[in-house]
Amino acid sequence: MKPPVYFDSVSFAYPESSKVLDRWTLELPSGVTSLMGRNGTGKSTFMLLASARFLPQEGTVWLEGHKTHELNEDQKNRLASVVYQNMEFENEEPLGELLEFVLAQGYLETKAPGLLAEVIQVFELKDFLHQRTQNLSKGQLQRAIMAFALLYGSRVLVMDEPVFALEEAQKHRALEYLAGWTRQRELAFLYSAHEMELSQRYSDNLLLFYTDRPPRLGPTRELFQRATLEEAYQTPFALLKQHEALHRERLKQN
Repeated sequence: MKPPVYFDSVSFAYPESSKVLDRWTLELPSGVTSLMGRNGTGKSTFMLLASARFLPQEGTVWLEGHKTHELNEDQKNRLASVVYQNMEFENEEPLGELLEFVLAQGYLETKAPGLLAEVIQVFELKDFLHQRTQNLSKGQLQRAIMAFALLYGSRVLVMDEPVFALEEAQKHRALEYLAGWTRQRELAFLYSAHEMELSQRYSDNLLLFYTDRPPRLGPTRELFQRATLEEAYQTPFALLKQHEALHRERLKQN
C-alpha cells in the first residue's frame, strides 16, 4: 500500500532565502501525526508541500500515490483538505447552509444519518448556524473550518495551528474527535499545535523539525521525551511551555 504522503529528495526555498527543505526524503504513515519544532524550521512549508498547495523545486512529493505537480486544482482539493494558520473565510451564505453544501458536494464515502448533527455538536456550531462566516469570532471560525474539512471527505487532513483560539475543553474535544475520525477511516491527519500536551495526547507519531537537519519521524511514545524535545527546540524543557504560550498569544493578536 502506498503511503498517504511521500517526499522523494524534495527541496524548496522561498525567493531570496536559503533552502527550507534540502533533499528531504520522508514517508508519512496513515493515522495522526503531530509536527513539532521551533518556528522557522519548515513545519508550515512542509504541510503546504504535503497537501500539494506548494510544489517542490526539486524532487517529487507523492500525495495518495499521485505526483503533486501533475494534479489539477480539483484533484488537489479532493485528496487533501487544508486548514491554514489564522485562516479567514468569507461567504454570503449562512454557516448552516454551507455545512450542508460541503457534505452534499464533497467526497465523504460514508454519510451516516445524523453525521452533520454530530459534527455540529462536537464543534459547538449550533448557536451560530444562521451567521455568515465573516461575522464569527476567531474561535468560532476555527471550529467551523475544521468541520468543513471533515465533511468534505479528503483522504489527507492538514491543519496548521487549528485550535489556538479555542478554549481548553474545546481544543481537546476537537482533536479527540479528529483523531478518532482519522483512525476509523484509515486517513492521514497532520497537525501542528504550539501546546505540547496536544501533540503528545492525540498523535500516533511525531515529526520533529530541526534547524540543521531533516525532520525525524517516529512513534509519539518514543520521541516525546525530555532530551529529544530539548534537542529539537534547542531550549530547556522547563522553558518550552512559556515559549509556546507566548506564540499562541501572538497568533490571537494577528
